[in-house]
Amino acid sequence: MLGALRIVEIGEGQAVQVAGLMLAALGAQVLKIERPGGDPARGQARFANWNRGKRSLALDLAQDDGLAALADRLAGADVLLHQFTPKRAKAIGLDDASLAARYPRLVTCGITGSPFNHPDVERSDDELLVQARFGSLYENDGYRAGPIVWRYNAGSWSAAHLAAAGILARLVARLQSGLGGAAHTSLFQGLMATIPLLWGRNSKGPMPNNQPHPLAARPIGQQLFECQGGEWLQMMDPTRQFDYASLPTMWEVLAEGADLETEAGKIDAFKRRPLESWIADLRAADIAVEPAFPLGGMLSHPEVVANGYVVAVDDPDMGHTIQPNVPFHTDADLPPVRPAPRLGEGGEVDWAPPPAQIGSNGHPAEVLAGVRVLDFGMFLAGPMGPSMMGDMGADVIKVEALTGDRIRFMHRYYQAASRSKRSIALDLTKPEAQPILGRLLQWGDAAHHNMRFKGAAKLGLSEEGIRAHNPDIAFNYVSAYGQKGTRGNWPGYDSIFNAIAGWEFENAGEGNKPMFNRPGTMDVSAAQSTLVELMASIYAKREGQRGYSTQTSLLGISAMTQGETLLRPDGSLAETYHLDSEQTGYSPYHRIFQCADGNWIAIAAHTEARRAAVRAVLGSDEASFVAAAAAQTAADLLLALEGADVPCDHVTFEDAENRFFDSPLHRELNLISVLDQPDYGTVEQPGAFWCFGDIPVVFRYAAPALGQHTDEIMSELGFSDAEIATFRADKVIG
Repeated sequence: MLGALRIVEIGEGQAVQVAGLMLAALGAQVLKIERPGGDPARGQARFANWNRGKRSLALDLAQDDGLAALADRLAGADVLLHQFTPKRAKAIGLDDASLAARYPRLVTCGITGSPFNHPDVERSDDELLVQARFGSLYENDGYRAGPIVWRYNAGSWSAAHLAAAGILARLVARLQSGLGGAAHTSLFQGLMATIPLLWGRNSKGPMPNNQPHPLAARPIGQQLFECQGGEWLQMMDPTRQFDYASLPTMWEVLAEGADLETEAGKIDAFKRRPLESWIADLRAADIAVEPAFPLGGMLSHPEVVANGYVVAVDDPDMGHTIQPNVPFHTDADLPPVRPAPRLGEGGEVDWAPPPAQIGSNGHPAEVLAGVRVLDFGMFLAGPMGPSMMGDMGADVIKVEALTGDRIRFMHRYYQAASRSKRSIALDLTKPEAQPILGRLLQWGDAAHHNMRFKGAAKLGLSEEGIRAHNPDIAFNYVSAYGQKGTRGNWPGYDSIFNAIAGWEFENAGEGNKPMFNRPGTMDVSAAQSTLVELMASIYAKREGQRGYSTQTSLLGISAMTQGETLLRPDGSLAETYHLDSEQTGYSPYHRIFQCADGNWIAIAAHTEARRAAVRAVLGSDEASFVAAAAAQTAADLLLALEGADVPCDHVTFEDAENRFFDSPLHRELNLISVLDQPDYGTVEQPGAFWCFGDIPVVFRYAAPALGQHTDEIMSELGFSDAEIATFRADKVIG
């Protein structure tokens, strides 16, 4: 699919490596530049998982000959993917201006901690520090009051997908302009792309703005139950209407005197029978449910194996391993899986003048101007992807039933998945709607949905039904469990995949009960997986290939997030790090501390030199660090740590959401979108997830009212006013 693309990757962070991994999985040639002696993570699971399919070249970029060798590679590259801050990039001649002058066709993506144009861009890109200064520790539920460290690397996973999608969008623009340019993003923007499910402000309407959280513990266990024997299950009944008493196993428990009238009674009832009994009953009732596994436990799950979401790899350092795979399925020819390279393996390949196509017609007004996308999806996992394409300038039409997307009643979630779209209300259950569907599909470059396939087929939205109208459309869908196992038509929701992926245990901290996770991280990641697949399909089609079919799933993206571990040759899981029981961090040198004034600071000292510097500030006894931090104000402690060259940051905590939206800087930098909407008034949401340099990100549409653009779209499709009136009278459109 991306076989003509050549990408140079420089960086040891998760986001950079995962972005390169996804592009390599889609066929791009990725050359990983490593420091002399290699990436320090070599021999670990994360290196093996995140560097499959790449080539390796060791260069010393502090030396002129290393920079000269890099320049030779960049002369033949389409993309430079790196994690240098602007100051560091300029010091070695890799700043945007220098690259544009020397390699005008090169697309450059820098993944930094804070946004490229933000005053904090030179600060650390450590995940914990970025979460701290962004404010996401305010949103994490926990077993104590105060900021709670989020074990799931939401900023890094999100930034990786944003980087891959932004690169592909910029390459689409290059097909028109002939020029490369910036496609920067950051972990901060990765968190911005995750948080709209929780953060957003409306001036009116049915969704009141969030009130500040009470400063207290918030252990959440929604539909999360411990079973006999200590195993846990997570179910999801979105309506919260399911009658537990209808379960056959519950009949037995009720006969023993269980009481379902109280939450405590329900908890007691589930403890009386083993996990397997409850799972069988709930699945028979078509209720989404999965066990809460430890991290890595899902790598041997039969549906994960059946769908190819794990892959057997003979790794040069770790031997015969089972690794989490990239969850992209497509009818395009993709390269076979290759293990992470040995140091220097494949690095001497000659990159002659590049073969990838470019144009000569000047920059588009927006990177995806002229791209047309049809979104037939509902809820979150999937529809957020087309929304992000709309942010980049694509014309995205949301096609929904006359009753609307079923997530509209969850107003914040609906807004998060529907910005930058127009809405047409269309009753696809009626045969009279087929001519409208046909014209929509002939109009579109790409179509997406995340319906269960049986339901989609009834509406004419099977792949065969869609291609009957437009054989060359790029088609993408998201399922819960994938289509290659036995559960292709099963229901699935974010919470049950957070459970199966181990994040409910990991975010709870060692030894604690699992916790329900906010804010829909598997939904968001599945949508971003859709975004990358759609962008790859659009680029391939614009380059002259055909309209491919692609698919991803909640199960698949959940498996991909296991990338810190793998199954070793003996079947054991590779070790990774864990959150402490107090939910403050991972070690005395990588955690948050409360200070004398009640504020919190975060540190990330990953080298021995920096750990020694921490000891110089907080004392030689690691067990006394907490007390030493508590004896100083946050400002004084940060000043001392920064003076000792320890990466650190303040923790943005109390009322973090309003502090984000009230920031004049965030508005100035386009990090907040402000749009009018018929039902919600003025809508404020986290804004631009990319910095494209000379091409702006422009927000035009808030989440649309139901059918807000029906007449406009029908006219564009060529229907007359009389035809539109007839369709409306017959309740075909709304």
